[in-house]
Amino acid sequence: MRDLFFTTKFFLLITISTFIIGCGSDDNVNDFDNNGYDDATQKFVIAATMGSSSYMLASDHLDTGTTTMSRNGVEVGRVFTHFINNNYKSLVGLVYGQGGAYVGYCFILGQNGKIQKLKGDGDMGFQVNSYNTVGNFGDYMIAARGSQALADGTTGAIFSFIEQKGNDLSIKQKTLHTNNIVGNGYNPTISGIVDIGNGEFLTALVTPNDPDKVYVLALDEDLNVKRIYSDDRISYSSGRWRSAMYSQMGKDDSGNVYVFSGSFESATTKPAGALCIKKGSTSFDKDYYYNIEQASGGYRFRKVFHITEDYFLLEFYNDLDYSIISSASQYAILKMSTKTFNWLRAGFPSKDQITATGWPLSCEGKIYLPVTTTNEQPTVYVIDPKTTSAKRGLVVESEGITGLSLLKK
Repeated sequence: MRDLFFTTKFFLLITISTFIIGCGSDDNVNDFDNNGYDDATQKFVIAATMGSSSYMLASDHLDTGTTTMSRNGVEVGRVFTHFINNNYKSLVGLVYGQGGAYVGYCFILGQNGKIQKLKGDGDMGFQVNSYNTVGNFGDYMIAARGSQALADGTTGAIFSFIEQKGNDLSIKQKTLHTNNIVGNGYNPTISGIVDIGNGEFLTALVTPNDPDKVYVLALDEDLNVKRIYSDDRISYSSGRWRSAMYSQMGKDDSGNVYVFSGSFESATTKPAGALCIKKGSTSFDKDYYYNIEQASGGYRFRKVFHITEDYFLLEFYNDLDYSIISSASQYAILKMSTKTFNWLRAGFPSKDQITATGWPLSCEGKIYLPVTTTNEQPTVYVIDPKTTSAKRGLVVESEGITGLSLLKK
């Protein structure tokens, strides 16, 4: 979504300010005490920002009320750009390096219902290799990037497999050689990580030199290529904002994977659309094709989020003409099996009011989307896909919300 789910946009929006808790140095981390005893087995997590710091706040709900950063949660002297949730057991927040270190922090739900930063990763956080796409696979959280120089002098993708067990955190780096991987002489980058539940995950190839075709790799834990899915009905599957790659693949509740394409490249002749890989299939479903660009009235999209069943939330560019830094703050809900398309308007801010959004959370049939507008505090909007409507939820007294998550014991 617009950084964010876009956060890098926050670097343009953040101003220097004073606050009751204050902002420390870049690597300052503070644990604030909760008053009383809270034996919670789960907490929602809000990554709020103030200045150059993030505050990982705990809440029992996201649907209503107001919360503040004052003596609440864990302070980290960085602003996160990506998040990975490890099946609600832990949460990793990542900081895009922009030429410097790519740093991550891991959080769990600790005693007394408090958000706890793992001590094992140190106050400076842990280092990951350069990344521009993230996701989950089994017990791993993965941060990866293609078009990287490998140790053997070739080029490929580097995957950081992050594993959390208790208070321990381990990171293993693995490489995938991608030069000429689909036989067209190109060296594509990658986008998206989708666990398909059989010991394999999917990642899409980003092929600007071959914009009229989509390629998806099925990989195992050792990055062996098990299958290559390809089709010429859509362009490559990836949203883009500067160097970031946003996954445009998602799995529904029945295990079917929908592969979307926002048709980012101006050279492509394919409209923005979606194909389907049915659960267990070794090829795209030849009978399924969804022309989303036609359904939207000519708009193309950047981000894709699964909500529930086969409902998806799509983030669209605001204008028919767009670039790699264009605004994208209008949303639609799609039901993929029936190819039903509805713009999200009721109860939701207009695209011209929205200055930033954060990574959302899908939970119990709804999707919770953090939104910052020109005329109100950062607010979590509760979106119901079946009614295509939204309502204001939790208000967070902060400069922005970069992401939402849920942690359980």
